Amino acid sequence: MMQGRVKDGRASVPITFRLSNQPDFQIEFVVDTGFNDYLTLPPQAISAMNLPQYSNTSVRLADGTETMLSIHSATIVWDDLELIVPVLAAGVKPLIGTSLMDGYHLSIYFQIDGAVNLTAIS
Repeated sequence: MMQGRVKDGRASVPITFRLSNQPDFQIEFVVDTGFNDYLTLPPQAISAMNLPQYSNTSVRLADGTETMLSIHSATIVWDDLELIVPVLAAGVKPLIGTSLMDGYHLSIYFQIDGAVNLTAIS
């Protein structure tokens, strides 16, 4: 089970990153059920983490505009499993999308410091 909290009216979940020759570290990601990919990170964070770019893609943003974004690769720990996932370089807040949550039940208690739980569907 993955657990997070509601902060400033947003459901967030910490995700552990595993980079070569560095200790693991966590970043808080806002749950975005309107985003159907895996993760986004601001371009500055991707650059600081030196995540390798492997592609570009055209995306339609929430406001209806289309833009090109770079896709990078990152190793994360998700529900105690090490996964390599795509990360889009976009925005100013880290977002977690529905592709990463596929196969999980999401529950959110929308209140100050409310629980956010992602539980694997058996």
